[in-house]
Amino acid sequence: MLPVEGGWSAVVRIPTTETDEDFAVRMIEDHGVVIHPGYFFDFPADGYVVISLLTKPDIFDLGIGRVFDALPKG
Repeated sequence: MLPVEGGWSAVVRIPTTETDEDFAVRMIEDHGVVIHPGYFFDFPADGYVVISLLTKPDIFDLGIGRVFDALPKG
């Protein structure tokens, strides 16, 4: 097995109704989903989160559904 040197991720643009960090913390605390705020990846402003694409498909489907359900509507 090779050592892990990176990952496979998707950048998702989200509304800026709160900071990326606040959204990421809310996802962990309220929905049990771990995502990364954009500033972890040097995005210059709020409105970006980074989501791993390496999770098992059934877990990913559940998690991404929770992320999109938690976004503001409208």
